[in-house]
Amino acid sequence: MKVKKRDNNIYHIRLEHEDDLYHLNLLLDENDTVRALTERRESSQTDRLRSERGKKQKMRLTIHVNKVEYQSFGQRLRCHGLIAVGERDQGSHHTLILEPGDDFDIRKDNWLTHHKKRLREAAQPIVTALAICIESDSIVIAELRTYGLRELKTLNRAGSGKVTGGEDLNEFYIRTVKQIVDVHIKNSIMVVVGPGFLKDDFVIVAKKEAPDIFSGCVVENSGQGGMAGINEAVSRGTLPKAVAQIKIQEEMNAVELLKDAIANDLATYGNVHVKNALENGAAEKLLILSEKTRTEEGRLLLKLAEDNRTEIVEISSHHHGGEMLNGLGNLAVILRYRLT
Repeated sequence: MKVKKRDNNIYHIRLEHEDDLYHLNLLLDENDTVRALTERRESSQTDRLRSERGKKQKMRLTIHVNKVEYQSFGQRLRCHGLIAVGERDQGSHHTLILEPGDDFDIRKDNWLTHHKKRLREAAQPIVTALAICIESDSIVIAELRTYGLRELKTLNRAGSGKVTGGEDLNEFYIRTVKQIVDVHIKNSIMVVVGPGFLKDDFVIVAKKEAPDIFSGCVVENSGQGGMAGINEAVSRGTLPKAVAQIKIQEEMNAVELLKDAIANDLATYGNVHVKNALENGAAEKLLILSEKTRTEEGRLLLKLAEDNRTEIVEISSHHHGGEMLNGLGNLAVILRYRLT
């Protein structure tokens, strides 16, 4: 994402990658204004007084935002609202469809601290990765993005449950590499994980079959297979910093610290308990689900955390750590000391 400040309340944004849509979804609030190039139809009347669909015309419109629609890992974002005063068809409903390559202006009455932090994060270079978890009978391929993990494919070894006649392991690896070549994104980093030595055997085959893709791959151990193994490897925070902009590692590592703190009675969760800990200066780190920052209650807690110099970590809901935090009520704090 390219970001340029126009004045105190307006930023010019250019979307460059699908991940930028995730950030934009969390930036846009009701009553913000967005000015962008769009298409709008003109209605026309025939002699029969029957309304017909006019041709679409390109124009630059400003809308007051009412609602934003975005699907995780999606390729476009829909911004619904009313055309602002002074524009053509003012007061009419219109939907802006925003996708990579578009540029536009966003105006807020007040850019809060977490908004500006997200703009800075979104302006960082985007790095994507494919994570492959290796087991003897199945291999999971997942997309590792700045804000989450998505399973792409699970490949099963043919005849693996039979006593004889099953697919040769080496052939299984070759078939998997061909599948990976099909879904591989240019310049993405390859991360191979799994228990035992099978992952190392797979890398030998992969480097022979697709050296351009696997020459610089990262190999990590995990105690389990499947998506659970990939989540485990990422949550340790030991993958290279280049992998997925390190943000997802930071988030999942923070959730792991929270789990340890809960076990040692050095954490609390739930709106009332979190607010109490923040007000009393007992909170060392606030973990808050990103969607929660759009609510009035969430923003009140963010302000309390800032005032009390509590570290704030926004957690995406699109990975295992976010799912756990969601189960705790969307937010929690790691404490400086035990509360009585």
